[in-house]
Amino acid sequence: MRLNLKALVISTAAPAVLVLGILSVWSRISVTFGTYFMQAYNSIHPHPFTALHPALTWYEHIYGTLFDMLYAGIDVAFLAGIVGFLYNWIAKRSEGE
Repeated sequence: MRLNLKALVISTAAPAVLVLGILSVWSRISVTFGTYFMQAYNSIHPHPFTALHPALTWYEHIYGTLFDMLYAGIDVAFLAGIVGFLYNWIAKRSEGE
């Protein structure tokens, strides 16, 4: 059985983007919630509108949340595409035997 790569990428990236968007907004509203996670996440994906930056305006927080969601979508889509491709490749090889 082979996987539909487009469906796999969309079905894994959409929930991941939603979850990271919620975490990003919540950590921007609450000072203590998710600070260590957002520090670690922004150390991997740096941008000028990080959640813990002290002097951001409200629209810069929106830009920061969008950057976080974009990075999460790209990462999860890339990883899901690789896993799906490898699965299809292994499934194709095992069908031939």
